[in-house]
Amino acid sequence: MTDSLPADLREITAAQIEVVRELVAALSDADLTAPTACAGWLAAHLLVHVRLGLDEATGSFAEPAGADEPSDRDFVSYWRDWPTAEGPVTFATVRWHWANASNYSVASEFRRHFTDAARAAAGVSRQAPAGRFRFQGHVMAAEDILAMWTVEFVVHHLDLIAYLPGRPGPLPAALALTGETLDELTGGTARPPAWDDITYALKGTGRVALDDTDREFLGERAAAFPAFG
Repeated sequence: MTDSLPADLREITAAQIEVVRELVAALSDADLTAPTACAGWLAAHLLVHVRLGLDEATGSFAEPAGADEPSDRDFVSYWRDWPTAEGPVTFATVRWHWANASNYSVASEFRRHFTDAARAAAGVSRQAPAGRFRFQGHVMAAEDILAMWTVEFVVHHLDLIAYLPGRPGPLPAALALTGETLDELTGGTARPPAWDDITYALKGTGRVALDDTDREFLGERAAAFPAFG
């Protein structure tokens, strides 16, 4: 599976992070209170989650796996551990992110911390070593880790701009990688003619529900949607 990843993956991952960094740096204080595609989270709450992901991405290559430790996840199978939520969002599931966002007394400090985390993650992504690494209780090749983070940041980029019209979207190469991930998870490459890469990402992750036309086109494959949450 790793063999299908683009040769310039490190640059794609870093560039996608930088697009998000620039987007967040340009948000106004009011923008940080906008709703998002994640139920229960305003923009500031979502960005707390993304910043924690950036910090984790920076440390992704800190623990090389042993020579006798084979990979047990790739950039596709990783997402099978993250199914979509079955129940509604509750106070308990969102409170932690609310509380962390509220720790900032001024939005400028919030944006600065996010920018610093993104700059570090982009730098590490560009210089990521080859090999296998212990990651979240699994062993993954560096390229699979990078591809997974790219998809993570694409999806949350789309979550963020859902109610912020006119903002730049994810990089085309990063969206293409998201589409490849969804192809593998849903068992096919055919898409309804009306779907562009962004629509595929939104419907593939449950941000937008399939309609009757989609289900008729996809047939049995429709049961695989959404592929992850």
